[in-house]
Amino acid sequence: MKLFVDTNIFIDILLDRKPFSRHSALVYKLCENRLAQGSIAPITVNNVYYICRKAHNIAAVKSFLHKVSIDFTIAPMDRTTIQKANTLPIGDYEDALQYAMALQCGSDYLVTRNVKDFREMSHLEVCTPEELLELI
Repeated sequence: MKLFVDTNIFIDILLDRKPFSRHSALVYKLCENRLAQGSIAPITVNNVYYICRKAHNIAAVKSFLHKVSIDFTIAPMDRTTIQKANTLPIGDYEDALQYAMALQCGSDYLVTRNVKDFREMSHLEVCTPEELLELI
């Protein structure tokens, strides 16, 4: 199973945002234990750092991101990604880029808490961590 994991999942884990962090951590464990193949956008790394740097010390955030870079494949974002994202009916351009990368990676699921932002899309399953865990 190939998962493309949205930025908010990692922020939930690092900031321990209840009640979301538990299911997000379980999705992470699936990828860490190689029960699923996880991919992320390159922009996830800088977004997690930027959002979490004030809540944690910088060394802890960098350590977490180092682990993420080991446990997940960082998807390419290239001209094809941008061209595909430009054609998608998604209002948030960052979400459009992530959806385009998920398609390029051959993902089965895009895992996010912002399912509503992707409701117009039908090329791959978009679900919350909780919904994914119920499916498997």
